[in-house]
Amino acid sequence: MSKRAVFMVTVAGTNITATLMPVLISLTVSGKAGTHADTASLEIDDTQGRIVLPQIGAPVIVALGWEDEGVRVVFTGTVDEVRSSGSRGSGRTLRITARGMDTTRKPKEGQQRHFDDSTAGDILREAGRTAGVTGVDIDPSLASIRRKYFEMRDESFIHMGERLAREIGGNFRIQGTRAIMSKRGATYTAAVLAAWGRNLHGWDISPALGRAQYSRMRARWYDPKQAEWRETEEGTSLAADARHDHRYAKPDEAEASQQTVSDRATSERDAGEGSVTIEGDTAAIPDGLCIVEGARPGIDGPYRIESVTHSYSRGGGFVTQLSLRQPGSGGAGGI
Repeated sequence: MSKRAVFMVTVAGTNITATLMPVLISLTVSGKAGTHADTASLEIDDTQGRIVLPQIGAPVIVALGWEDEGVRVVFTGTVDEVRSSGSRGSGRTLRITARGMDTTRKPKEGQQRHFDDSTAGDILREAGRTAGVTGVDIDPSLASIRRKYFEMRDESFIHMGERLAREIGGNFRIQGTRAIMSKRGATYTAAVLAAWGRNLHGWDISPALGRAQYSRMRARWYDPKQAEWRETEEGTSLAADARHDHRYAKPDEAEASQQTVSDRATSERDAGEGSVTIEGDTAAIPDGLCIVEGARPGIDGPYRIESVTHSYSRGGGFVTQLSLRQPGSGGAGGI
């Protein structure tokens, strides 16, 4: 007996699941490591106009799962756009798009300010408070990183968070009124299985990409005591005979070292890529791990998840598409 996919949707605090069941065409939830907000999209058969148009900024919660296993929340955010479409031949549809960040509020507003001798955690919390972000969760190893001087020139909290994450090796996102910065490639992430004959529908994987690989990372910085430019290098786990030079000079050795560590994580992440489609699995999260089994030798093994897309449709059930990067040990990328 086949499994039955189920969903749950609330808008503005009202559970509209029962109303959606006969008219929902598809439901998609997407999240990507290093981008500031998740997205959710509902496509609805609007022939009879049964669904009340939601207000922009209305809270949205989406949960997905299987009938015998229950549902799990995969999206929390607010309505960003409501679009009606129709024609004589194709009928009428309504598309509701929601984002993890409320796009009508202050996180997108530019700030003019600077921070002196502050940690990354303090910078995020203070700028977030101005932007109406009430909670900041940052990996402890990143929160303690210090900046002698950090400036925002008409830069929004969103873009500042993404820029800071690129400099110190983090992934930044906003969920509701909370900002989250995790460490890129951290070991505390969850793992899902993509196994042929069990839950793997298909794959398209290139476990080794030459153009993204560097064996060394370099950043320049100025030493005022010696009145000269100096260099900091960081080695990677890759075998390529090439060095990556960061484009912009850094003010001191500490920032140069942080940048090369971040660049190393980026190069190792981009050393391979691919995608898999599996039976719907809400345990899959961006920057988590996916273990591929049964594809073939040299392809099987662990990969870092770059993005997750959960798709529910009236005719196709529930599947999860994963974009993969960073092949790990255990066979991936081997000959």
